[in-house]
Amino acid sequence: MCPGNPNCHHRQAVEKAQAQEHEHEHDHHGHTHAAHEHGHTHGAHEHGHDYASANKEHFDRTAGEYDSKIPAIKEITAKEAKFIISDGYKFDPSSTTLLNFACGTGLMEKDLIAHCKRIQGVDISQGMVDQYNQRAESLGVADKMKAVALQLKAEDGMLDGEKFDVVLCTMAYHHFESPLEITKLLKFFLKPGGVLIVTDREGSTDNEALLAPTAAHKLTVAHMHGFVEADMRKMFGDAGLEDVQYTLVPGAILEKKFFQIESAIFMAKGKNIQAQL
Repeated sequence: MCPGNPNCHHRQAVEKAQAQEHEHEHDHHGHTHAAHEHGHTHGAHEHGHDYASANKEHFDRTAGEYDSKIPAIKEITAKEAKFIISDGYKFDPSSTTLLNFACGTGLMEKDLIAHCKRIQGVDISQGMVDQYNQRAESLGVADKMKAVALQLKAEDGMLDGEKFDVVLCTMAYHHFESPLEITKLLKFFLKPGGVLIVTDREGSTDNEALLAPTAAHKLTVAHMHGFVEADMRKMFGDAGLEDVQYTLVPGAILEKKFFQIESAIFMAKGKNIQAQL
């Protein structure tokens, strides 16, 4: 990367992607970290490319129109939220605390906030965080949900040292260069007995060239194929999570325009059994 240099190869690639007619019409947004251990078996991607910076730039730029750009996002998000509430965790409005990682604009919070005592959003994109906090104000729940823009790290001082009953990451794992490292990171923020919940698109064996409708996809999506059950079970197990479950979200289908094929959405969850030292 060479930030600020208009002749930078990466900058040129991003600008070219931005010029595509259907620029990055994509399922959900997610932010990435620049971890380099590859935790996914068949997600081939360009080595050395900084997915984190590409995603941050993309979502900072599109945050203001994100919710309205693709109407199907609202319907899919509502179905995910309904399933997370019914099958993801036994929520208690008086006590459940939730960390939403790669929280985006907080679209899911509209359905989740009534079931939680408090929700902490985290995103790499300041633009998305601004939209999230505006949503909290408009819903009248700014005292219960708030997002911050930062690159989360497994350090004791992060988020004031708080641990959460639920850590949630929806439709973002395909953006992460190393989903395994992200899974380990998110486990760090779980209370003993807490649950990590991840949703994303079910894995496909289709040719990767057929799955990327725009150049912007290639810049921001590290794992074009999605994830099969075996991927998620291994990832969660390697991160030290137990009681892992993988279930398709009822009725949640990504249309062909997203990845050129119709894709189901799964929910994977795992529990932090051991007490954290």
